Amino acid sequence: MNITFQTLKNTGYRPQVTTQSKYTPRAEKARGDYDTVNIRRPQAAQDDEESFARMLAQRTAAQIGEGASPERVKDLSRRIAEGTYQPNAQRIAGRLLGLS
Repeated sequence: MNITFQTLKNTGYRPQVTTQSKYTPRAEKARGDYDTVNIRRPQAAQDDEESFARMLAQRTAAQIGEGASPERVKDLSRRIAEGTYQPNAQRIAGRLLGLS
């Protein structure tokens, strides 16, 4: 691949702009008198987010059951060892997304 760069002559569409020399601050302004910007969320918004997160955690914990029974775990272990276990990808994805 061969790439050639060409410069266009000044057609008057865009005037030539000369660059200025590097700016050096004057001594009286360089002492650190600058404006500052502090961005904070209101305390009410922080409290709302914390209470929402707490409520979400409680609901999630309530929806999680006690887990699989020991018989179910043994059955799955046996099927995996035998090579007969075929997971359902659609069902797993739905459960991860909270659709089922």
